[in-house]
Amino acid sequence: MSTDGSQQSIEFAFAEATEVTVHRGIHSDLRDQGILLRHRRPMTVGDVSARELVLWATTAPIEVSVSVPAGSLMVWNVWRDNGATHGLLGDAEIRSFDLPDGGVMLECSDGYAPSESTDLRVELRFDPTPEALSEG
Repeated sequence: MSTDGSQQSIEFAFAEATEVTVHRGIHSDLRDQGILLRHRRPMTVGDVSARELVLWATTAPIEVSVSVPAGSLMVWNVWRDNGATHGLLGDAEIRSFDLPDGGVMLECSDGYAPSESTDLRVELRFDPTPEALSEG
């Protein structure tokens, strides 16, 4: 799987149900930063089940395991400003890098900062590893 590159969102295709572990690294203190996961079928974190989940850097544990059904998982960064949640706007961008263990590191910039900045960094690990990746 090759993911190196930048885009506003990233998509993973799972042939079977997959456990996705999200590990948060750095995040900006200027605005609340989060990572949004979207699937057409419900995903599960603990006792919460939803088709869209946001893991906020200020409230989610540093590492979260998400049970994702087979199908397409869309991921992008979001941020809060003046009480509203934003994503996929302005200079928002995700730079993705393959990790040696089959995981992916995402460096995200919100819509305000230059796209080369890193407002949020997360690593995704998969069990089992996804079969394909496409950019959005």
